[in-house]
Amino acid sequence: MKIEELPSYESLGLPVERDGLEQFDHLQAYRRLGPIYRLQFRGEEHVVIGGMDANEAAWRNPDLWSYEDALVPFREMMGPTHVTQLDREVHRRKRRNLRNGFAMSALVRHLETLDRVLATEFAAHAGRPIRLHDFLMTALTLANSRTVLHCELDAEALRHFVVFEEEFIQGISMGEARHAHYGRPGFVEHREYVFGFLRQLVERRLGGETQPDNFQEMLEDRRERGEPLDAGELVPEAYLLLMAGTGNTAKMLNCGLQNLWEDPAWLGVLEEELAGYSASGLMSGMGRFPRLKATLMEMERMFPAAPVMSRVVHEAFEFGGYELPKGTRVLHLQTLPHFLEEVYEEPYRFRPARWLEREYPKKAHGTFGGSTHICLGMNLVRLHGPVVVGNLVRDYRLELRGEGKIEVNLNYGVPQVADLEAVWTPRSDNGNLAVTTTDALSVAGRSGQNPTASLRH
Repeated sequence: MKIEELPSYESLGLPVERDGLEQFDHLQAYRRLGPIYRLQFRGEEHVVIGGMDANEAAWRNPDLWSYEDALVPFREMMGPTHVTQLDREVHRRKRRNLRNGFAMSALVRHLETLDRVLATEFAAHAGRPIRLHDFLMTALTLANSRTVLHCELDAEALRHFVVFEEEFIQGISMGEARHAHYGRPGFVEHREYVFGFLRQLVERRLGGETQPDNFQEMLEDRRERGEPLDAGELVPEAYLLLMAGTGNTAKMLNCGLQNLWEDPAWLGVLEEELAGYSASGLMSGMGRFPRLKATLMEMERMFPAAPVMSRVVHEAFEFGGYELPKGTRVLHLQTLPHFLEEVYEEPYRFRPARWLEREYPKKAHGTFGGSTHICLGMNLVRLHGPVVVGNLVRDYRLELRGEGKIEVNLNYGVPQVADLEAVWTPRSDNGNLAVTTTDALSVAGRSGQNPTASLRH
């Protein structure tokens, strides 16, 4: 059948906006219309695909898609060679060139340094209120500057990098309004600082400076294979090494830690396990810390940073009985299976134990996408997460204040709602970790409300 015959989201009378943003009840649409339907999104007609079969179809053959057409903001901001918006053989070449920067084998050798930097940052900020997301993003960026891309970041430099990354990612989801967003003088100042800083770094490296980091490994690998070394191409790659995973990890942990501290029973058994936490214990994987792994998998499931992927069809193909011709704009609900009862029992409940009870198929977990376009920063996220949670749970009591409702989100470009202030204090005994939440959090707890029960589909 032709896509003109697809049922439309609008025919259901479901919401199309919330809090001034385009947001849709995709879960209800999936239940009522099936895994494929039409949707008017930002003035253009899109086809929406979701569910386990959609993930399999979308990831089976990445050459069906044009990422260049779908992810224009990355090209505008990062240049024409940026990996995210490359296609087919050009994309595969770029991933080969980046392999020595982002492969787990290239990252894990920095694990103890990463752990040491984050432990120092936790200690330096103990006992005083701080916005949790901001702390996490800044600390992770600092850790990356001591491991995968050696560079000296003072407080001013950290601020420029963190603010630029946050505002850049925010603009990606704005459609044409991104031009005004990116044109603001403050944003331009951050961008000029960031890329000026990195261009100087790249020029020093090309001029002969060496450092024991992943960027150096990438340069040497390219020289050995006869790949060209172009500063214009290397600058956004240096940016990726420094910033990839920091914002997404901070958002995921910000939301996930609130849910963890609202579950004292699970927190108690996790604390027992993490009494023996050390970075060296992670060197061969997370086999020694199954509850920690389960906790982080549940955070990934409930709070994916990119719930929906925008795509454009490059080669016509059929899905769900409908022909999708070349040029069709598609919204792929890659994390929809995270919230399907037939896949994850009680999907809106934060329940890490589920990951100890059974294994789930790969196509049921869409946090990082799949196939050759799987998130480049995935391995960094999966190192940052256990180190943050390991240090925090082992060494500190945590108090959370502020936003008492973290909402699950299944929309394109809409960030998780999570404005939390945190105070952590060192443990002075070997007893159970004190669990304290205040303000709206404690109100939700006293009333018996589950903070994840209010959902944004």
